[in-house]
Amino acid sequence: MSTGDQGRVRAALVAALDVVDAAPSERFERIVRVAREVFDVPLAYVNVLDEDLLHTLTPNVPDEIVSGPVGWSFCQLTVRRTEPTVVPDTTADPRTSGLPGVTNRGIRFYAGVPLTIAGGEPVGTLCLMDTEPRDFSPQDTAALIDLGRWAERALGQGLHHDRLLEVVTALAPPATALDGYRIDAVAVPYGDLSGDLHDWSVVDGDLTFTLADVMGKEQPAALLASGIRAALRQHRSLDPAAAVAAAEPALGEDLVRASAFATLFHARLRPETGTVDVLDAGHGLAVHVPAEGAPRTLRSHGLPLGLHHEGIPRSTTTLTLEPGDALVVASDGALDLGDGTIDTLLDLARTLGRARDLHAFLRTVRLRAAERAEDDVTVIVLVRDPAPSRTTAADPGPQRS
Repeated sequence: MSTGDQGRVRAALVAALDVVDAAPSERFERIVRVAREVFDVPLAYVNVLDEDLLHTLTPNVPDEIVSGPVGWSFCQLTVRRTEPTVVPDTTADPRTSGLPGVTNRGIRFYAGVPLTIAGGEPVGTLCLMDTEPRDFSPQDTAALIDLGRWAERALGQGLHHDRLLEVVTALAPPATALDGYRIDAVAVPYGDLSGDLHDWSVVDGDLTFTLADVMGKEQPAALLASGIRAALRQHRSLDPAAAVAAAEPALGEDLVRASAFATLFHARLRPETGTVDVLDAGHGLAVHVPAEGAPRTLRSHGLPLGLHHEGIPRSTTTLTLEPGDALVVASDGALDLGDGTIDTLLDLARTLGRARDLHAFLRTVRLRAAERAEDDVTVIVLVRDPAPSRTTAADPGPQRS
């Protein structure tokens, strides 16, 4: 790969890391603090280098310039090698004697290790500097390499975060076309990842849809939620009771081992009749919103996954969506949008009933969740379209012969 190509690849990777111009991060500051202590040097930096500029992520003094041309830097030497670069006396080395750091800042010692990601591509350096020449032993070099691996992991956290979000987006249920019905959802995680699960799919003309809420937050809850999703998808051709009966033994075992539980709303809509068969495992956060009349909450008659005793059959209930009706199902984080009681869900249902605009309603929920919620918030809305109005042709009156 040519030098220019390497620079372009490095620039793309640095852009993906999304660390340039960001506020100082403790995960990098801690590394350079340790480096200064271990090596007894006044200056230590974590830097990234794009095609033209070096950017330091850890300025050592107030108002320090944090970006400059790569060609003026010591680290241009480091990113060209796989091993550390050590210059015991910068004034005696022709590679560094004319650099601004030597002539203007009086830097007399430099040691740097390349930082690599994405299969070994160099994107930056961890480096040490001193205003006095000094020796650097093999043990010092080994310690610098170890600190460099730490810095690489810290840099990789940004890519890891982006990859997590990419996976979450990919697992979101796709837009579903079902004649006479619309289904959509909003999901607002409290952190990066959600312990809520929402999913739907059309099988044999019927719509199967699910909302589960795993106890806890972030990665542990999200991991358990993904297992629930996979298990129920495996049995999505079955009616809700049979699907949960088939999936629950393994799911319950996993949840018990993880000292967790999950509430579950799992349902199947039969579009021709509008009937919805529902299995509610300790969830109890669903509201039937009729086209006319007051919203009605649907009660739960079972224990959550992970708390239900094996061998005891679960019961299902059935409701009918008439034309113009809607069904709203939420995770318990949605209760933070109001007074924390079931009345909050009824208020949301009334808001939907007044608006009758599904997308506007979900936008409102998203904004309120971002402002108020202290837990993951997920809301699914299933709407049956109103029946088309019937028009009769005007009586043409008697016809003349």
